Amino acid sequence: MSPKQLMIVISLGLFGLIANMSAFILDQREQALVLQFGNPQAVVTDAGLHFKLPWQSVQYFDKRLLESDASANEVITQDKKSILVDNYTRWRIVDPLIVYQAARTQTGVVSRMEDVVRGKVREVLGQHTLHQIVSGGDQANLRAELMQVIRERADADASKLGIHIVDVRIKRADLPQENSEAVFMRMKAERQRIAKEYRSEGEEAAREIRAKAEKEQKIVLADAYKQSEIIRGRADAEATKIYAAAHNQDPKFYAFIRSLEAYKASIGEGTRLVVSPESEFFNFFEHSSK
Repeated sequence: MSPKQLMIVISLGLFGLIANMSAFILDQREQALVLQFGNPQAVVTDAGLHFKLPWQSVQYFDKRLLESDASANEVITQDKKSILVDNYTRWRIVDPLIVYQAARTQTGVVSRMEDVVRGKVREVLGQHTLHQIVSGGDQANLRAELMQVIRERADADASKLGIHIVDVRIKRADLPQENSEAVFMRMKAERQRIAKEYRSEGEEAAREIRAKAEKEQKIVLADAYKQSEIIRGRADAEATKIYAAAHNQDPKFYAFIRSLEAYKASIGEGTRLVVSPESEFFNFFEHSSK
């Protein structure tokens, strides 16, 4: 290779190296900031091929709508109740130069933005009671209004960071663990109190039912005993009448039947009687032996 050809090859190589160091391609989802020794030189937002000086660098920033899900934030409500608010934010970078000046990187501006939103959440929710926040107020749309106010106030401060906050949403608002346990214990005690009232009412109703049943039982038994005594009295009267009629017809036979009934009632299996043989009780035995 001749010196001239070698020079051409070296020149082309240097040109290619300089061109590679001077050109950069910007994706349509990105925007860029051209830096020279750390100092911003130009903001590039149009997609395509762009050029810079070889010693300059390019820092890229996302142009798309971004979402940041921050950790739970403790908020003290107007009625001095502590709640943990979990929210997320949708935002986008509108000025890479301000972002670089405020936080240097996209990651850094996310942290700054979350601090802003967290402060506005505490500020806005702290002006309302726990009941209003949880229930949504009398019109049931208070939470939507609160999120809109939080977004507007946070966006006003975030504009100083070169970003625009599109939306702020509260995913949930919970009581801290110790408060949740205390609320659970109060709920448990309240349910136990209600259960005790129900049991007391049930026991009282059971006593009334038992007392009524016992009263009705006594009335029924008394009425049955009364009816049985009436029937027994009528039967005894009828028996007496029959006995009297039988006695009038044949007194000796009547006495004999009555004696047999007496023997049957008083003398059973294994019965011992200590009675004189001359007693009238054995009158018919004596007549039988004769």
